[in-house]
Amino acid sequence: MPDVWFYVVLALAVVGLGEVVTRVGLRLLAKQDGLIAFDEVPAITPAMLDRFFDHGFDPELGWIRKPNTRKKDMGRFEYTIDARGSRLNPGHEHLPAGVVTVGDSYTFCREVEDTDTWQWGLAERLNTNVLNFGVGNYGFDQALLRLEREYPNAPAPVVVMGVVPSTIARILSVWKHYNEYGNYFAFKPRYVFEHDALRLVPTPVTSRDDFFRLAEILPGVQAHDEFYRSRFLREAFRAPYLLSAMKNWRRLALVPAKAARRTGPRLGLDEAPFAALVTALDSGGAGQTARLFAEPGPTALLEALVEKFAAMGRDLGFQPVLLLMPMKDDLYLMQRRGHYYQTFVDRAARRLPVVDAADALLASGNVRALFREWHYNPAGNALVAQLLADRLSTLNLRDPYDRKDV
Repeated sequence: MPDVWFYVVLALAVVGLGEVVTRVGLRLLAKQDGLIAFDEVPAITPAMLDRFFDHGFDPELGWIRKPNTRKKDMGRFEYTIDARGSRLNPGHEHLPAGVVTVGDSYTFCREVEDTDTWQWGLAERLNTNVLNFGVGNYGFDQALLRLEREYPNAPAPVVVMGVVPSTIARILSVWKHYNEYGNYFAFKPRYVFEHDALRLVPTPVTSRDDFFRLAEILPGVQAHDEFYRSRFLREAFRAPYLLSAMKNWRRLALVPAKAARRTGPRLGLDEAPFAALVTALDSGGAGQTARLFAEPGPTALLEALVEKFAAMGRDLGFQPVLLLMPMKDDLYLMQRRGHYYQTFVDRAARRLPVVDAADALLASGNVRALFREWHYNPAGNALVAQLLADRLSTLNLRDPYDRKDV
């Protein structure tokens, strides 16, 4: 009998040690944004908030690029935000604004200088100024609200809404952490259907103090965030951590898969197979985007937002244009499975002009050559500028020089 108890104690000790080691390892992995999440309220420190508020907290939209600022993206690519909150368009500021652009980081044009944005290329082709109110990680919903705020003071004959396909996920989110693990500060407004009409759910965090009472706020957030139940509750780690790790093995397998993806291209290997592996393991990313475009609920909401954008154009007198800019993993997925959001493009085109960059990017023959790291490089942005210029040339647009309100 003593031998039995020895082995029982030994087994408990091994399990206990494994639990401690697993918890420590998971905590280390959680420091890398986007990898894993814990099912708990994160600790927000004043120093963390200082950095976020300095970067651009906004009580209505969640976050924004601050006017009259100049910074370097990734420590390399300098950008300037003018007094209106638009990214600078060097050499075209003296021209009237013929185009206003709103949208996400692919509209803002991360990872390039001010003279390498697609807005700069479009301004060169059209001989007009193109305002850039894009903000990283915005959904279609936030971009619409930004447009409502900015357009009265920055009107133009054309407004381009530029978004990535994953905007279909972003419009379902209230707290980005529930779908983009580690994005603790990104609270946003969203639209929901109520009695077959759109209703705005304002952002739940409107002040600095709100970040220190998340335990009170999160139940309301969870009621409106689609990813809390569909993804976060399933994948977030909790005690016992050994069991949680075994259940979430796919999430843990992403760690070496993403490391291999970073290393492979540096060794001269094709990135596409590594991207395919990451997409297969990840419940988010391009695979999630493709799944959402196949679901009636998310597509109905996105189409309703497109109609709201078209209606704003009719009411305010501008020509709305929808620009879709696939990310690198979207394109790799299309190479394997085909164009997975084409049905949405066809339906949106009944409401307003649509420019989808997917076919042109794929036709280039080398997807990787059009990206810096995660965003278009100057060649990719030049391609988008040409696509837009060609499409705008087919529309009956008024000359911005005729306007007296600029």
